[in-house]
Amino acid sequence: MISKTLRHVVLGLIVFIWVVPFVALITTSFRSELASQTSGFWTAYTASDLGHRFSTHDKGKNLEVMEMTGNIFDRLNKEDTSFVIQGKVQSILYKGRVPDPDKPGKTKLIRKLVPPGEAMAVRDGSFVFQANGDFTWTFSEMTVPKPKNLEAIINQDPVFGKEAYVEVLFKDKNVPNALISSFIVTIPATIIPITIAAFAAYAFAWMRFPGRDWLFVGVVSLMVVPTQLAFLPILQGFSGIASWAAALNAFLTDCEATKSCSYPSKSFASLWVTHTAFGLPLAIYLLRNYIVGLPRELLESARIDGANHIQIFTKLIVPLSVPALASFSIFQFLWVWNDLIVALYIGPNDGTDLVFPIRLEKQLGTFKDQLHLLNASAVISMIVPVIVFLAMQRYFIRGLLAGSVKGG
Repeated sequence: MISKTLRHVVLGLIVFIWVVPFVALITTSFRSELASQTSGFWTAYTASDLGHRFSTHDKGKNLEVMEMTGNIFDRLNKEDTSFVIQGKVQSILYKGRVPDPDKPGKTKLIRKLVPPGEAMAVRDGSFVFQANGDFTWTFSEMTVPKPKNLEAIINQDPVFGKEAYVEVLFKDKNVPNALISSFIVTIPATIIPITIAAFAAYAFAWMRFPGRDWLFVGVVSLMVVPTQLAFLPILQGFSGIASWAAALNAFLTDCEATKSCSYPSKSFASLWVTHTAFGLPLAIYLLRNYIVGLPRELLESARIDGANHIQIFTKLIVPLSVPALASFSIFQFLWVWNDLIVALYIGPNDGTDLVFPIRLEKQLGTFKDQLHLLNASAVISMIVPVIVFLAMQRYFIRGLLAGSVKGG
């Protein structure tokens, strides 16, 4: 009984740990910039106090009046229609100078929160506001008041909008470019290793050659090599290839005249090669263990009928190995799509060619306060992997389990 209860508690804790960040991510992506900067996501579903700056009237509106009326919410919502602000005005932050009792003849700057209904001096006039946002600005004589910016503390009702998604997708060209770059990297970096691994797995499973078992052990042992450990030799290798290519280009062409001999050591191609190298050991291991468990009689019948290795591989092994191929494809696609470390050190540095994880890190902005843009970008980044997983999920568990428990 205790064991069963403990399992339920642990399962509930795991679900909680996964669900809460996801809810926070989605919620913050639909909040305004101000709300995401000044309050936690858990306050988004209830009324909360937020500060808003509004202007008493439009600049250039030169009207001679003794009394000016308006509404704070109308002023706020006129400037930003993405998030309709509603609620109750709690107070307005008053800043002004008053006589200093400690220093006769001098004044001091004071700041205080003025509640609804209390008059405050604003530019030779008396400003009074109500909780519903209505305000009256009166003067002792006819005057042309200049616009005044005031800070209102509003007990704001929950409000959500799609402003962050509109800005990320349609106003910021870097995000669509990063999505395209991620596709350029991810698709080849998934297809290339799974193609090579399928041929290698078939050879390890059904072809006999000297040193086969030792070579397979060597391939499997590569899975324990830390990714970071391989960065330095990989970078040195790509730099050497780029230098060799530049020297060959200079020898074969007159590129020195146009200063176009150099080749970048960091490119999409370098990411394809690196992800292929990192993904091959696991791919070969999973596919070999799956293929070796296929019925031996089926392959022997094909050989009796005169089929060679290529025909057996393409017409029998590949169709029967679709679950294993799909399971690894999901793993490889998700890893490459979400990879930051390899892309940061091996990928291109050009701003237009940055992959999405690097662009995602830059969405926070210079002052690291653009949480709504970061979260909206993260949600967009999640859509593609979710679609891939849902499209291939029926093969995932079957292929993964078969490739991990069978052996020969």
